[in-house]
Amino acid sequence: MATIQGTKDVLENNKEWAAQVQAKNPDYFANLAKGQSPKLLWIGCADSRVAVDVLTQTQPGDIFVHRNIANRIPSEDLSALSVIEYAVKHLKVEHVVVAGHTGCGGVKAAMSNGSVGILDHWLRPIKDIYQANQSEIDALPESERVDRLSELNVIQGVDTVSRLPVVHEAWKEGRSLQVHGWIMQLHSGLLKDLNVSVSAPKQRLASSILKCGKRKVWIDPNEVSEISQANSRQDIRKLVKSGLIFKKPQVSHSRFRTRELAAAKRLGRHTGYGKRKGTAEARMPSSVLWMRRMRVLRNMLRKYREQGKIDRHMYHELYVKSKGNTFKNKRVLMEHIHKAKAENARIKALSDQAEAHRLRNKAARERRAQRIASKREALISGEQQ
Repeated sequence: MATIQGTKDVLENNKEWAAQVQAKNPDYFANLAKGQSPKLLWIGCADSRVAVDVLTQTQPGDIFVHRNIANRIPSEDLSALSVIEYAVKHLKVEHVVVAGHTGCGGVKAAMSNGSVGILDHWLRPIKDIYQANQSEIDALPESERVDRLSELNVIQGVDTVSRLPVVHEAWKEGRSLQVHGWIMQLHSGLLKDLNVSVSAPKQRLASSILKCGKRKVWIDPNEVSEISQANSRQDIRKLVKSGLIFKKPQVSHSRFRTRELAAAKRLGRHTGYGKRKGTAEARMPSSVLWMRRMRVLRNMLRKYREQGKIDRHMYHELYVKSKGNTFKNKRVLMEHIHKAKAENARIKALSDQAEAHRLRNKAARERRAQRIASKREALISGEQQ
């Protein structure tokens, strides 16, 4: 494989590759242009030595790729979150791989005390991981420290992805989405599985052990990584014993009103024929409720008008709206009055500002006209003299 010297080499290599692929399979690019349906999302480092399609022997369209410095997945990075959202929700990928590599330059920079400019902010979380595990990392030989920190960074990325809402939504839909953590070993070219894969929580197995439905099973969302590794009934029983999985309690209904009614009946109440004659509104007609509500609202409006809180124009407007059943109760009407008064005050303030600005401009024009007139008179008098 020839070394690239410039952009012309890249374009020539592209033409040669396209011609070779077209010769082998004339329909290759036509099929590629129809769309993509990858099964795997690769979140890796932007290092030029890590070529995903080369080291996995895959074709274009097989892997959806997102790369950045040191394969970080921060919760505030809209780029990474958008890629994960699109891949999981729309492309329906089945696997998400967080992949680091040995000898990562970003991890080395995070371990050093020097400054690398704006990358200091980006690498700060990796530096925090190093400080949290410094005793473990410093105990290793110097040649293995960077690689161990790369592994811890990948583990942190797997945990972050497994906690995202879009991943939990996919699991609730019953999809077999899995999150993996791998390390690319540059000295051998092999991918190393860190055995930290996270899959959907085990509702079905837990419901079988707890003898209830899947909806009655509660799984601790903060321990998804640990729970997802439980693959046997014995592991689930251990999680149940530790309190990470348990059966939701039964929703109890209050018997207070029933007991009160029974006690009243024992005293002889509620045993007659009652007043209801069978019509739908015999007990409390809706017209009575409406009249009572209107009476309360109108009394409130009259009181506000007498106190000067609203003028007669607002009173008339709100009176008509109350009659039209716009306001459900006094609180809604009161909030409407406050908002209307605030809006009127804002409009009045703006109009006053506009009027003051207009007057200032008018005064400035008059002063300018006076200056021009005085200069003209001075010129005329000078010419006459």
